Order: sequence, then C-alpha cells, then structure tokens
Amino acid sequence: GINAEYMGPCPPTWSALPPKGAATWDLCCYCFEVLLAHLRRLPPPPFPLSCDPLFEAPLFVTWMKQRRGRPDELRGCIGCLEPVRFGSGLPDYVLRSSQEDRRFPPIQLDEVASLACRLSILSDFESCADAFDWEVGLHGVLIEFPGHGGRRHSATYLPEVALEHGMTRRVAIQELVAKAGYVDPCNKELLHRVRATRYKTLVEALTHAEFVSAHGRTHPTPMVLVPPARPLQSRQN
Repeated sequence: GINAEYMGPCPPTWSALPPKGAATWDLCCYCFEVLLAHLRRLPPPPFPLSCDPLFEAPLFVTWMKQRRGRPDELRGCIGCLEPVRFGSGLPDYVLRSSQEDRRFPPIQLDEVASLACRLSILSDFESCADAFDWEVGLHGVLIEFPGHGGRRHSATYLPEVALEHGMTRRVAIQELVAKAGYVDPCNKELLHRVRATRYKTLVEALTHAEFVSAHGRTHPTPMVLVPPARPLQSRQN
C-alpha cells in the first residue's frame, strides 16, 4: 500500500469511532483526494486533521457511478473484515476498490466527476444463533461454512446491500452462498453448517459535486492536471 501517515499538529485520539459528522465526512473527502492524486500522478494527500490516523476498524470503500434518471451503478467495492489502520490502510483500500476490483475496469480520471464514494466502517460484530438471526437494513452478515474437500467458503453483504436490492433474509443468504463460490443447492442441510456473524456499519457517502464544494472551501488552490497514471496491477488472488 501507499504511505500516507499523518503529518502535522498532534492528531485527535479516538477511543471509539465518533458518530457520523464532520470527521467521517472528511474521511470520505479524503477518499476522493487519494483517488485523484493517484490518477493525476501527484503525491498522496495529507490525512485529515480531524481524524485519528492510528484508529483501527474494518472498512469497505465503495464507488458508485451516478446515472441521470436511473439507479446508481456499482463501479468498485473492496474492503477488509479485519481492523485496518486508517492513516495507512484507508488510502490502500481507496486504490484497491477503484483500480483493482476484478469485476470492473480501473476507474479513469474522466469518470471521477460522475462518481459517489461510500465509506462503510464496521463495528458491533456478534455471532448469530442461525443463518437468519439478523435484520435487513440494520445488520451486515458474514457467512462461513465448509464445502467439499475441506474447502472453506465465506462471503459478506454490507447492511445496505440487502435493503437496496429488496432482498429477504432467505434470499440474501442464498445469494451469499453462491457468492462464496458454492455451486450445490442451498438446502436445509447446508444451512445447518453455516456459521453467521452479524455486524453494523457507520456509512458516510458523498458525491463528487459535494466533494468539489468542500474541497473548494478547504483547498483554494486547484490541483494541477497531469496525464493519468497507469492502473495498478491487481494483487487479488
């Protein structure tokens, strides 16, 4: 990953994730700054002054392409279920989600104006009594189960996924089983082997237009355009 550790005055120290507000908004703006700096071949931006660069939490970075009169289109999403240090880890996942999601071509500079960024920070992990012991829209769900030949399968949906796609818990679990790479039927016998974990997320999101408005207030000198960098090579297995 890239090194974008905090430099400057003493940063705040977070004993827990702060509520949604100015600091989480700054983190989302920072995601746009990291992406633009990469595409414009500029040095990595400084970490936001309002945030603790040493704070650790699991997170996902999602990029959506806005389409007039139509639903937004997923453009990339990659994250980690293990704690990530914000100062060094968040910029890494900004670039992974925008450049290395194998489902999509890397995001290009001329696309950025049509994007929205969503930062999901995960917390409150709890073991479920069964595969359906969670609430659509409130919880994300992680499933893990053994497959053929001792292979372990796992997959997760963030809380907003099932809600935005109108899924019931049963449909979401069936979709997750397929997402985990399991090709046999999702039957009662399999569901008994599923170990499910639920969690909650703090979600901050902003459009490029909102970022430009905020960026103009805090960075009056415009960033210099240079030719975009070559895409990162995928490091996914």
